[in-house]
Amino acid sequence: MNLLKSRKGMSLPTVLGIVAFVLGTTATLLSYVFFQSKLINISIEETEAYENAVQQVDATLKIISRDQLLDEVYLNNLEIYMGVSIELYSTNLWSVSSMVNNTKLVTSYITGSVTAVSTYDTIFQNTGEEPTFELNPLITPANLVSSYLPKYMETNFPWITPETEFTDFQSVIDYIRLLALDSNGFSIYYPSDLQNQTNPTALSHWYIDGSVVIPNGKNLTIPENRLLVIDGDLTMNRNSTIYGNVVVNGNVLVNGQGNSTQGLQGTIYANGNVEFAKNLTLGTAERPSFVFSEQDIILDNNITGYGYFLSQNFTARQGNIYITGGVYTVYNTTIQKDVTDNTTLNTEEFYDYAIPIIIEVESTDPETGVTGDFKYTSPKISS
Repeated sequence: MNLLKSRKGMSLPTVLGIVAFVLGTTATLLSYVFFQSKLINISIEETEAYENAVQQVDATLKIISRDQLLDEVYLNNLEIYMGVSIELYSTNLWSVSSMVNNTKLVTSYITGSVTAVSTYDTIFQNTGEEPTFELNPLITPANLVSSYLPKYMETNFPWITPETEFTDFQSVIDYIRLLALDSNGFSIYYPSDLQNQTNPTALSHWYIDGSVVIPNGKNLTIPENRLLVIDGDLTMNRNSTIYGNVVVNGNVLVNGQGNSTQGLQGTIYANGNVEFAKNLTLGTAERPSFVFSEQDIILDNNITGYGYFLSQNFTARQGNIYITGGVYTVYNTTIQKDVTDNTTLNTEEFYDYAIPIIIEVESTDPETGVTGDFKYTSPKISS
């Protein structure tokens, strides 16, 4: 401090240089602290406590499904034995959870009575903002894509008897990978096979082993009646659009910068988070876009169009976001503008959108009891 106060031996440029250095160092430190806090939040799923909680919940689900019992005494004893919490969530639907720390827990849902319902009646006829609407926790991206897959297989690979019993998103990917390795319907490719194309196009039924990064100014096209499966992340860079239906066993990131414009005219199933940059145009009335994430969806500013979003949490904090369609979350929805009802949605086009017409969830009719098929969701972090 004495050196800074001295009127001799230090010129004004030197003083300004020191001040700039101090301010820069402070800004860097604050950025580092913020970055570290995000790392802590992200890395919670890599901790031993998280793994233990997942194993406890998963084992409990398997025991209940094996024993096919959901009576109160049985569940109370199992709750104590496994060290988890088992609670009645709604009629015929139970939550199974285990604490990771003081604020986070891992949760799954299980039912012993499933019935087939219309996806339009149960989900898509709603905007998600209706006071009476509540997303059934059994309606997940994994459940949606596994419900769609048999029809896709029947249409494209009639010689294959499709698998129908999937426990989570990963089991769907593993099944398609086995088909690709056997050259049975799906074919195996690598990221460079798509990235290096002048116009990246998945010409047939592609399974890509690894993460895909589409360069600036290039679009990603999946032809009609095709499903691109990426066993990794998908990153789209600025001035790019996704056309068609894609299943991503990881995160989806659509970048943007300055005045670049991005687009989505298709359907995305993601096992991770989905994040869209600003200046994004969603689908049209004739072809709305659908985005299903097993984790969270985040939208930047200046996003418009016809779209339906389903995730754990949904965040769209900016004001220039205008969605016609629906937003459905298990936990929290943050959006400034009301979602506009899409009165033109055509269920006859659901197959082309890679959307199942029917999905199995728990029965809400008390007269059906709790006996029958058991269905449960994979464990996920919740707060």
